[in-house]
Amino acid sequence: MARSPEDSPLQPTPSNHGELQPTPALAGLLDWVARAARTELPVLVQGETGAGKEVVARTLHRQSRRRDGPFVAVNCTALADTLLDAELFGSERGAYTGAERTRPGLFVLADGGTLFLDEVGDMSASMQSKLLRAIQEKRIRPVGADREVDVDVRIVAATHHDLRSLSAGGLFRADLYFRLSVVPVRIPPLRERIDDLAILVDSLSPRLAAETGLGPPRVDEGAWRLLRSYDWPGNVRELHAVLARALLRSSGETIRPEHLDGMDRPASRTGGNPQLLEHEMIRRALRESGNRITEAARRIGWSRQKLYRRMGQLELRATAHESGPTTSSDSSTFQ
Repeated sequence: MARSPEDSPLQPTPSNHGELQPTPALAGLLDWVARAARTELPVLVQGETGAGKEVVARTLHRQSRRRDGPFVAVNCTALADTLLDAELFGSERGAYTGAERTRPGLFVLADGGTLFLDEVGDMSASMQSKLLRAIQEKRIRPVGADREVDVDVRIVAATHHDLRSLSAGGLFRADLYFRLSVVPVRIPPLRERIDDLAILVDSLSPRLAAETGLGPPRVDEGAWRLLRSYDWPGNVRELHAVLARALLRSSGETIRPEHLDGMDRPASRTGGNPQLLEHEMIRRALRESGNRITEAARRIGWSRQKLYRRMGQLELRATAHESGPTTSSDSSTFQ
């Protein structure tokens, strides 16, 4: 089965230029992840959107003693509270409208393995309370049930928020934060580790070849200079998209600067400010998608709901020229 960009290997892979060596920063990250994997401690992976948080979560699972158990992932942003409750803890038949059968929750499905809670910082206060109890007690109560169920899961959570600051401001439960962040893993944004670019391109090569039928990507010096000068607000996910389009434009031949699009913004423009970077990423996705929200969300790797919410939080509105009429394609749910 084809993997998503964030399922690309975390470890460096051999390239057609020989064995690539990780930079000291990447080597340190790999070592810390390996140390964390040998424990049963909860891990909190922090990094910007597209930085590779799920890569780290899957690597932790593969290197852990739970590697033969399931790896189950859920995006806490993508579901409303009532749906997330049933998704995590399960539900009994008749518990709510449409519950025609008893369904096990993700805690049960992940039993003996790892449960990855992506974007846990977007979880509501009521869901935070339920999650805290499940982690503390190692027991859950399915929606509509009169009994509790024992569960044995390792929790790996991820967020692009600064949960310490949110908890200090009362916007995230401090007790849950300390439960989740026993082992913190910070993934630096791609703009802070440009020296890892060659390793990342090689790591993405098998996925790109499977997707496009072309590859592996060969990049000339001019294109490398352009790739290295860019600020990468979408991080590794954006790198994957840029390379995929470049492969198509080059028909599998050497990628040159003219095959790269959206690369006209040098790293200095946003000054490394995360909010400005996210603002720029959203505006570009809207522009390149013809202001179709569903398509813009797909390009970024978010749900439509998350894109709408982040646009509101960043006070980002399309101009009259940009917005245009809503099309029928925009009414579809992000998949």
